[in-house]
Amino acid sequence: MTEVHELGYRGKHYTVPGLADVGVRIEPDPKASLPELPADSPILAKIGTIWDLENFKVARRPVELGQVPEAERAALARPGMPRTLDMPIKFPGSDFRLPAELAQLRWLVQRVADLELAINPRHYDEFYCYLTVDQGPVRAGVLQREAPCHVDGFQGARWRPKVRINHTYTVTDCLPTAYYVQPFDFTGLDEARHNFFFEMNNQVAGTRSAHAWHAAPWELTLMDAYTVHRGAAAEVDTHRTWIRLSFEARIFDRLGNAHNPMFRYDWEMVPRDIEGLGLVAWDPDSDPSLRVFPWQDERGEPHPDRHTRTQPRLKP
Repeated sequence: MTEVHELGYRGKHYTVPGLADVGVRIEPDPKASLPELPADSPILAKIGTIWDLENFKVARRPVELGQVPEAERAALARPGMPRTLDMPIKFPGSDFRLPAELAQLRWLVQRVADLELAINPRHYDEFYCYLTVDQGPVRAGVLQREAPCHVDGFQGARWRPKVRINHTYTVTDCLPTAYYVQPFDFTGLDEARHNFFFEMNNQVAGTRSAHAWHAAPWELTLMDAYTVHRGAAAEVDTHRTWIRLSFEARIFDRLGNAHNPMFRYDWEMVPRDIEGLGLVAWDPDSDPSLRVFPWQDERGEPHPDRHTRTQPRLKP
């Protein structure tokens, strides 16, 4: 049984698994058969480029990369995987390495490795790949991963100079993520003062979520650091497996991220999240639910019950 360590800070709680130092090693296959990619995707056009807020003004729909084959689904969704947050499974210049407890993801990691080599050949060896696995019951009316509208890989004021953007592959067996395929205009916002995620909430609510798009269950998709999204609430109690592979130029050293013993590294892990930055809403008169974190009530105070979450009213 996997050893699990628990920790928390600023209203968040993490479980960090202790994993094996043996497992599966994977190299991309340059001759793999891959799906035809859309020629007009802004996501594919910006792979490997430097962060620029202007790119939010172009609506982005994730690239659909095909359904997980029926024969592979049982393995990917088999219960028992430890909850794993942003664990490096590839370092710049390395192969992919999956500890034994996550070996059932071998097909998916191989598929993503093959796609990544084809999609990002110029910068393939510059990127880390971080694996997140979230598997378990989801109660009706709540999200497995509660968060405001957001992007993965936002580069705020701490990042000077800016670096190559994040791009991320995801798949789930149910409750597909909501993506907001609309332009976002952040003119006037200061990344050292304003919470951009609250403003994403605000702009989505301004359209009453009219541009929400969901992939089908089991569809492997690709998004970039300008693709605004949020999880979907369960209508009935269900069990969900959700998997993310994020490609990043940066070291993810946040306390709560999992350690991969198949690599030799010793990063100093530090508490780090957007709550600790003291950022405020650009529009102080927006609906209160749009400018608080899930673990806060609409006055900005922590919920007495840590399981209670505030959901933004995106369809006012």
